[in-house]
Amino acid sequence: MSPSPSESSSPPGVALRCALAFAVLYACYEAPEGIGGRVLGSFAVTAALMLLFHAVAWGVGRWLGYRNGFHAYALEWRGSALARALAVMLVLKPLSVLVGVAVGVMRVQPLEKPLMGTALLVAVLGVGVSTFVPSVAEDIVARGFWYRAWPVAGQGVGYVALSAGVFVLTHVYRLGNGPLEWLMLFCTGLAYAAAVARTGSLWGAVGLHWGWNLANALLDLQLDINAVGQGGRVLSTVTGLVALGLVVLLPKRRGSTV
Repeated sequence: MSPSPSESSSPPGVALRCALAFAVLYACYEAPEGIGGRVLGSFAVTAALMLLFHAVAWGVGRWLGYRNGFHAYALEWRGSALARALAVMLVLKPLSVLVGVAVGVMRVQPLEKPLMGTALLVAVLGVGVSTFVPSVAEDIVARGFWYRAWPVAGQGVGYVALSAGVFVLTHVYRLGNGPLEWLMLFCTGLAYAAAVARTGSLWGAVGLHWGWNLANALLDLQLDINAVGQGGRVLSTVTGLVALGLVVLLPKRRGSTV
């Protein structure tokens, strides 16, 4: 990795460069749903724009001074961090649904015609890819960028709070759902950001985030799951806080302040 921008530019120059970089990343991240989904209503365009985001993110990282553009977001490969976090969320999310059923805030019943055999395998592979790509993209915008490329709030508690706030704003099309939605996103964002701060790698956050999205998609392949009132948001908020507690219990990387 080449020297970071902060090592080769004056602070005002760094701030302007990083602000422009974030503006590009944010706009490109919101484009798939905004243009592909809401304006054109095209899955193909949505998918193409999401893939394009990753190319843009790599280019932005290069522009910020990193030989490997993805290293600007702490994306050096850490398979163990990804696997552990993914396993945690693939267990935690179904448990959350079971608790929701037990306390009466979730209703679950089997699908009348669930997928079987080869069709199920293809669907599982499909949701694996379709949940992984956007999860990494959002983690770059809401977490990796602020941890490595522009750590204006440091890499400890301040970073976790800032990242969680940005995570809320990346869901711009859901902000109209109200404060409970914002709280849910903020609490889950705390867990994901804390995973980065504890491990020093974005892959910890990717594992949790992808695990959440993947578990939801896998459950939907076999079950009809419906929330009762605001119960789903409340349950997701609590699950996010539980995930945060589990992350805090992780052994700290050397130098971590979280």
